[in-house]
Amino acid sequence: MRPAFYPIEDFPMLAELASHWSSMQEETLHLQAPLLDINRTEKPHEQVVAEVQQHLLQGGEYGWLKGWGQDGGNREWVQYPLIFQDQPMPQAETALPRTLALLGQVQGLKVAALARLEPHAWLSTHRHQEVLEEGLLQMHITLSAAPERNYAYLNVAGLFHQHNSGTAVIFDGSQDHFVINASDAARVILYLEFYPARLDINAGR
Repeated sequence: MRPAFYPIEDFPMLAELASHWSSMQEETLHLQAPLLDINRTEKPHEQVVAEVQQHLLQGGEYGWLKGWGQDGGNREWVQYPLIFQDQPMPQAETALPRTLALLGQVQGLKVAALARLEPHAWLSTHRHQEVLEEGLLQMHITLSAAPERNYAYLNVAGLFHQHNSGTAVIFDGSQDHFVINASDAARVILYLEFYPARLDINAGR
């Protein structure tokens, strides 16, 4: 079985990305975007991207998507798509140019998105089988968490990681995991799904 957590030092490109967390945090704090009537419930990434593109073609705004976990989408856990299959979302590139420029230096990304979990919200235990099937790993770079009484955690296979601003963690999302934010402030992360083999190839160029 793969380990629950991986040393970030094993992935130099991602460690370098994480070192710029404060620049990404500053840009994210100024992001003005609506919550769209699009949710991710029981949908693959491809379907969600297609729905967003259709929404834009109909003249809609670009913004946050409702997460899964509730009927009609979870408003307490929302995502702002940035990259799909190494391709930036043009509207995100306009809104967050520095963040997308940093992400553009990393090849091998299936998904990159901002994810915001509201105060006193949580995601129940789940796992992503496709992570194992596709040879993926996942990463959280915490851009914003409660400055005091911070009780925001990721738990993978019974092991806890605390979401402190500026910290980063790489984990295997095919194992049972849950997330809780028992703090009085929202927790915002940069979420990545990546192909480790492709990172290795690009690092050797």
